[in-house]
Amino acid sequence: MIPQSIDDIGFLGEIFSSFQGEGPLIGKRQVFVRTAGCNLSCSYCDSPKFRREVRFCEVEDTSVPGRFRQAENPVTLSWTMEQILALWAIGTHSVSITGGEPLCQPEFSEALAMGCAAEGLPVYFETNGFSRSRFSRLIDWIDFAAIDVKLPSHRACPSGEWSHLVENELACIEGASRAGVFTIAKVVVLDSTSAEEIESLCPRLEGLEVTFVLQPASGTQKPDQEKLILLHEEASEHLGEVVVIPQAHKMMGVL
Repeated sequence: MIPQSIDDIGFLGEIFSSFQGEGPLIGKRQVFVRTAGCNLSCSYCDSPKFRREVRFCEVEDTSVPGRFRQAENPVTLSWTMEQILALWAIGTHSVSITGGEPLCQPEFSEALAMGCAAEGLPVYFETNGFSRSRFSRLIDWIDFAAIDVKLPSHRACPSGEWSHLVENELACIEGASRAGVFTIAKVVVLDSTSAEEIESLCPRLEGLEVTFVLQPASGTQKPDQEKLILLHEEASEHLGEVVVIPQAHKMMGVL
């Protein structure tokens, strides 16, 4: 098939079926479509090989769960939809469009969300929210939005660019919430994360229908219980739904 427009092709890292390992939908079965390429460099990134475009997309074999085959990038939208529909099984909750960073490929991500919606498949969109204008194009096609809010301690971008980044992230959260999308604002908590960093975010989220997730990092940057309690209390002074949820897929040993 010859692609008809730029909307029809994209660079993907993986397509597979597994369980959501983060946030309030933890444990829900999803078909994951991981885009390749990201504009940030978070210190805690758990998928660094997808910070850039990759030559091959790894696709789970529908007949043998856990076994993968390769497809050369870029891939077409129609081919991607074929893989999603083949992996969709009874009990599947939604399609997770994740990354990398899907907003780095706005045309393809929008076309993919539209394609899933056309098939009646709920869309869970995970993003760092670096562009409110790109995100706003997708709102009509997504059902769940998980937006990662970056703190200065995350070292995701040069310090001079952080205020612009967080303004876009907060605008994406507000836009999704006001559009009636199930909205998740996630903040990864490091041992170096301060109460002041959390406090600075909360006034902008007051009054919105948002689940605010504090996600403790693992490994050497893991925060202690005292810090998590302190940050939970700080956020709870402003917001109605604050939860602490670690990454469960690492505990389960699944993708």
